[in-house]
Amino acid sequence: MTKAMIISVGGTPEPIIKSIGKYRPDFISFYASQDTCDKVALLKSESVKNGIKAKSEITLVDNVNDLLHCHEKAEEAVNRVIKKGSSKENVVVDYTGGTKNMSVALALAAITHGFSFSYVGGKERTKDGVGIVVDGREEIYESVNPWDFLAVEEKKKIAVLFNQYQFKAAKELADSIRGKTTKYKSIFNKTGFLIDGYYKWDMFRHREAVECFKRAKIEDLKEYGDKTVKSFAKATEKCMDFLEKIATLSKKPDNLFVLDIFSNAERRFEEGKVDDAILRLYRLVEMMAQERLAKKHNINTSDVKQDEIPSGLKADFIANYKNHRNGKIEISQTAAFKLLKALGDELGVMFKSNEAEFIKIQSSRNYSYLAHGFDHSKEKTYLNLRDFVLNLNIIDPADAPVFPKIEL
Repeated sequence: MTKAMIISVGGTPEPIIKSIGKYRPDFISFYASQDTCDKVALLKSESVKNGIKAKSEITLVDNVNDLLHCHEKAEEAVNRVIKKGSSKENVVVDYTGGTKNMSVALALAAITHGFSFSYVGGKERTKDGVGIVVDGREEIYESVNPWDFLAVEEKKKIAVLFNQYQFKAAKELADSIRGKTTKYKSIFNKTGFLIDGYYKWDMFRHREAVECFKRAKIEDLKEYGDKTVKSFAKATEKCMDFLEKIATLSKKPDNLFVLDIFSNAERRFEEGKVDDAILRLYRLVEMMAQERLAKKHNINTSDVKQDEIPSGLKADFIANYKNHRNGKIEISQTAAFKLLKALGDELGVMFKSNEAEFIKIQSSRNYSYLAHGFDHSKEKTYLNLRDFVLNLNIIDPADAPVFPKIEL
């Protein structure tokens, strides 16, 4: 892989000669002013003397007093390296030379790419310690990657995105930082897997979520020195028991699915996605009936046998729910609760006693954009449906999984 340098050129060539000798690049993008461009030929000849036959290109700054112009030219100098295909790890930016505007502009242009920065300083300077470094007394301060400290600030952005359930955006930011930092690469890689695990879980892709959490190596993160990372890892570990259980279930109604859908609905409501939250609770109500019929009565709502139907409902079910293509009786949500009541099941009895309230809530929802109308769903509709669900006494909200927040 091509090793490259981006170098701001000042009036004193010795620090740059030392820097080039240290990093021994294959390609150099010189960033010089009209007053210092003549130094480039000297730098190249000295490099050859030191056995460094680097190819090079030069970008000239016309007005060193114009910061915006300096920045435009600095971006040109950076792009010359990018076009050569050098990886971030193999690019060093030396901002020692040039005017203050040039150095600032180069740092701003290069910082987003995750390059390492280098500076040539020294303990002995001319003009009683305030001038340039004395020749032969230069010291190179190498491998300073600004993202190793900027990453700390970016962590706050990741936390905000994650806590707002913007998992995909949070994962993309973690991956971006991982590609730029050197010191925290492993941590952001593992944190990215944790975030992706919650994204998969939020999409009901439970088995994939388990794999993401395993790849995150939670045990390692629990021992990490950063309290935010450690706390996040420990909170995730507490969620693992529920996730691993639900990941092993076949695609059949189960109380764990009911609890998981309830939590998902709560997250959508917290986001302000009221219609989405309501849709999930409707699915939850349906699954409650499916789960009770399957577990307690061994009845599959997608294939109800005639001998499983009480006589008072048999004619109605055959007439309205029999699929004439496959001959199976496939009952709706309402029919499932009718069947439960006819079987004397307490869930069916409870649903029937509260059915008027359910129909009222259902009517409000039917006028929403995501159903059949043009109204926006009101928060009250969700809260009423939530109360209806909890009053059926099938689930306890305390048993539902809760996604942690990243605490800073």
